[in-house]
Amino acid sequence: MLRIFQYSFKQLLRNRMELFWLLLFPILLGSLFKAAFGSLMDAERFDPIPVAIVCGDGYAADEFKELADILGEEGDDQILIPTYCDEEEALALLNEKEVTGIIYADEDVTLSVAANTDDTTAQSTLKCLVDQFNLNAAAITEIAMNSPELVADAISSMENTSGYTAVISFNSKILDSYDQYFYNLIAMSCLYTALSGLYIAINNQGNLSALGARKNISPTHKLKLMAGELFSCIIFRFLINLIGYAYIVLVLQIDLTTRLPLAILTIFVSCAAGTSLGFCVGSIGRASENTKISVTIAFIMFCCFLSGLMVGNMRMYVEKYCPIINRINPAARISDCFYSLIAYDDLNRYMGNIITLLIFSVIFCFAGFLLTRRKKYASL
Repeated sequence: MLRIFQYSFKQLLRNRMELFWLLLFPILLGSLFKAAFGSLMDAERFDPIPVAIVCGDGYAADEFKELADILGEEGDDQILIPTYCDEEEALALLNEKEVTGIIYADEDVTLSVAANTDDTTAQSTLKCLVDQFNLNAAAITEIAMNSPELVADAISSMENTSGYTAVISFNSKILDSYDQYFYNLIAMSCLYTALSGLYIAINNQGNLSALGARKNISPTHKLKLMAGELFSCIIFRFLINLIGYAYIVLVLQIDLTTRLPLAILTIFVSCAAGTSLGFCVGSIGRASENTKISVTIAFIMFCCFLSGLMVGNMRMYVEKYCPIINRINPAARISDCFYSLIAYDDLNRYMGNIITLLIFSVIFCFAGFLLTRRKKYASL
């Protein structure tokens, strides 16, 4: 069996066209993902808004200045970059586009922005801020006039309006919503090992290939022959996919290194599942090689589509309306392995995915061996 493994591995290494596409396709698609989603991630990143604040002598000035100081504190949740100045300096800053707008805080709070600017999002944010402040101030004034004893409770309630929701993380890592595309890219690349498994099945059937005819008259036991070829294929494709994984992590700077040994284990198990899938499909029926290849590729792409390779939230829709598909979809299981390694401190969800992929591998291999072993030929 060791010699069969060696010969099969050398044969895979000599197939330069297959090597080229195995390496090029995931690298090219990963680079396109990075180019497309990199700009989207930058666009979604919120930058603090520079604003000029002109404070008068009115009662609202001190209150708004206190709010602006809080919103201008440096940190991840900083909203404003306030500049306190007089009106003349504020207008100069606005004309030079050094600030997005001017907030006048006196008896009430008003906003002035430039008309010829493209930063409408920042202007809308400032308008919402000013409107909310004026609304709260008017409410407190009315409460003070009608029920002075309730003013303290009203102010406390307004200060705690952000306390109705909380961000809960299962671990300390911040997840990027676009990383799921790279999880699914790795899943697709691993599942494409099915084509090698399919060739192994075809090349061991005397009615589908000349090589299969020669193998069937060989004294080597068929189970031993196919097992050596399958193991060689899994190891070879595993090493190839590791190169693609290294490119995504080291070159594209996508952080998929959380629990690195388990991430590498995921790639190996995924390659085994993909190879066994192709081996099973190749062992079914008497269809031509091209037909089986087309069916295998179509099935893999459909699985990847349902897992979210083309539409990011597709897996959530599937989970909502037909969750059983996610349980039996190998692409979804592989993608969820990487997600669970990053999102969860415990390994319960990850181990469930790995066990599912191993079960798939055993079932597909057993079915392939059973279907291939039972075939007999009148003549070769």
